[in-house]
Amino acid sequence: MAVVFSRIIFLFTGVRQLIRANSPDLHGPLLLLLILSLPIQAQEQQPHILLVADPDMESPIFRHSVVLVAPQDNGSALGVILNRLIPFEPGSDYQGDELLRDAGPIHFGGPVNPAMLIFLFRADSMPEGSIHLFADVYFSSDRELLAEQLERPRKQSFLQMYAGYAGWAPGQLQAEIRHGGWSVVQANTELVFERDRDSLWHQLIRKQREKSI
Repeated sequence: MAVVFSRIIFLFTGVRQLIRANSPDLHGPLLLLLILSLPIQAQEQQPHILLVADPDMESPIFRHSVVLVAPQDNGSALGVILNRLIPFEPGSDYQGDELLRDAGPIHFGGPVNPAMLIFLFRADSMPEGSIHLFADVYFSSDRELLAEQLERPRKQSFLQMYAGYAGWAPGQLQAEIRHGGWSVVQANTELVFERDRDSLWHQLIRKQREKSI
């Protein structure tokens, strides 16, 4: 399966074609395009949250999931599933890509465009080709930037790679939250990078229950 790396260079004609198509299958890619093309000030004004799936959620993709989400002004949202540890092995799933050969596990980030590789990392300043999420946390799908991050020690970059992402059309996520599908937790570096992923959902659900008592 080929990995599509976006250089965050979007042609106006491509945007126009996506909008004209008006297909539900394009909501995710169009959403990513719109987020990456937002002015930096608009990106940083948005709160970045963790969605914690309700214990009764039936979706096999999102059941017991914790999703890092960036809401947008127009009511849409984009995120990656942090704890769906279904590894893609670069040596077998991404054959022929020398950059990824020794990159380590690539986890399932969501059902939208699993051919796109998105990565999270930490840095002291904002690198070119990245989007600032919060604190010293950034995300990108830029191949050259990924190469740079792979050269850094993991204890400095905290690099995490995800195949695909989750996307919500305007108003969709808000409706799911109102109907009890998700609890909302403020994102922080400890939860995103340092907590044990196997137990992350259980930890957050237990904390939410303690608050409600």
